[in-house]
Formats: sequence, structure tokens, C-alpha cells
Amino acid sequence: MSKLNGLRVLIVEDEALIAMMAEDMVDSLGCVVAGLAASVKDAQQALDQVIFDVAILDVNLNGSNSMGLAATLKQRRTPFAFTTGYGAHGIDSVHHDMPVLTKPYSIADLEMALLQCADRCQVAGTSSTTSMTDSNRG
Repeated sequence: MSKLNGLRVLIVEDEALIAMMAEDMVDSLGCVVAGLAASVKDAQQALDQVIFDVAILDVNLNGSNSMGLAATLKQRRTPFAFTTGYGAHGIDSVHHDMPVLTKPYSIADLEMALLQCADRCQVAGTSSTTSMTDSNRG
């Protein structure tokens, strides 16, 4: 069984075609699309309302950058990967330890980034899915 089977992924992407492609790839890798967000505002709501293990963050969301989202995820110890059409430019230096997928990315590139994120979930000791589910059991 792959480390990716059942991994819940939040996709933050403002371009509909790229978001659909990412959804298909995530599904093909055995992961679960936990949620989609197309703006910083929607993504901020998703961070509080969606149960997910890792996030894929587009760096540029309709002219706003996702560095605030990245900071929140890092503070919560939730792994994430960036996607960008601009390379590592625009990514705050405090996040240079996170995987970066340059658009257009392949399913193999996404798989590698998600595996890195899954490894970070294990290092943290638990996934957000497990901790949220367990806490809901009472």
C-alpha cells in the first residue's frame, strides 16, 4: 500500500483548468481531494473548515500571494507544496524547505512532492485527518 493512499489533499489554485488537472492527478495517485480553493479568502476558510493532511498552494492567487497561507500551515505543522509558473521566485525564504512544483508539472512531479509531504506528516507524528477523526470520536 502506497503512503499516498487516502492522503487528504487541499488544492489551492485559481486557474480552473489547472485545478481540474490537479484533482485528476491527486485522485490517480490514490489520494483524496479534501477541498478546493481558488482565492486566499476561500483558502483561509478551508484551512479552518476542511479536514486535510497536506496542501498544494499556488503561489499567485489572482494577484495575491499565498505566503500568509503557507505561514499558517507551517505554524500548524501541516505539510504543503507550492505550485508556480515563476520558479522559486516569490516564495519567502522561510519556506524554501517546502517542495516547489513548476507549472506545468507532471504526475510524477506531483507524486514526489506529495511523498515528501506524507513523510513530513509521519515526522509530525500524526496526520490532521487522524487527529481530527479521533477527537470527534469522543
